[in-house]
Amino acid sequence: SGRKVVLVDTPGFDDSRDGRTDTEILRKISEFMISEYDQHRKLNGSIFFHRMSDPRFGGQSRRSLSELCGAATFKNIVVLTTFWDRVNEQEGLAREEELKSNSNFFKDLVDGGARFIRHDRENNGARQVLDHIFTLVPTTVQIQKEIREEGKSQEEIAAGSAQREEINRMVAKHKKEMDDLNIEI
Repeated sequence: SGRKVVLVDTPGFDDSRDGRTDTEILRKISEFMISEYDQHRKLNGSIFFHRMSDPRFGGQSRRSLSELCGAATFKNIVVLTTFWDRVNEQEGLAREEELKSNSNFFKDLVDGGARFIRHDRENNGARQVLDHIFTLVPTTVQIQKEIREEGKSQEEIAAGSAQREEINRMVAKHKKEMDDLNIEI
């Protein structure tokens, strides 16, 4: 179409490669988003990739995405499902329906206007995603508003509090496991 596009590939949350933590990933994404805001550039869309071949889903990813973008911009989110060729059709359809309808997964995003698109590893599939994103109204996401417009620090933003809650849950779980082991010993 002749339109200039900038695609930014970020590490995913729940990505343990190279010892990255969700907090570090959140910081890097925040820095980029603030830089874009400072240059008066808005976001047309966010693409969240989900492998249909994964039988499990890390809810932290969805929570982080929700908190970064904010409910007002869910309509600018595409959940791009991939690896359909690695699941049988019935299993894939069941997983997709659960992702869309379960409140532990993407129900809130779907209710807010996010769109699911299946990627078939072909150029036409990629064009379909971009064609959809080009129809969206550029927006300022929650993390930009909280940091630049409300003057909040990284620790005060909603996405940061979601990370803290997850860390606190993990610490409590591990503490209980340690207590149980000490009792057993």
